[in-house]
Amino acid sequence: MGRPSPSDRLHAPSTTDASTRWRLESEDLHVRNHDRRTEHDVRIAIRRDDEVCHRAEYHLLSDQSGSSVNLLAAGEYAVTAAVDDGEPRTATVRVSDDPNETIVVEIINGAVRISEGVN
Repeated sequence: MGRPSPSDRLHAPSTTDASTRWRLESEDLHVRNHDRRTEHDVRIAIRRDDEVCHRAEYHLLSDQSGSSVNLLAAGEYAVTAAVDDGEPRTATVRVSDDPNETIVVEIINGAVRISEGVN
C-alpha cells in the first residue's frame, strides 16, 4: 500500500473537520485578491461547449477572498476573467469534487491569474 496523496490526507477526518471537508469538496470557484492595499473589481465568465454556465462580477477588498460551491457539474470549462478595466484572460480548468480541480481566480499586483486547484 502506497503513501496517501495530499488529497487523501485532506479528506482524513483527523486533519479536517466535516464542514471544511464539505466546502473543499464542493467548491467550484475560488476568487482571491492578494493585493494588500488595493480593492479590485473582477468579471468572470465560465463556459462549457460555448454555453455560458456562470457569469459574475465581484468587488474584492484588499486581501479578500470568496468562493462558490456546487455551482458546476464535473468537467472542463473555459474561464475568462478581467480585473478592473484590464484585458480579459482565458484558461481551461477542470472541475470536480477534488479540491485540486477547482477554478481559482487570483488578483496579484492588479493582474489576473486563472489556475486549477486550491493551494
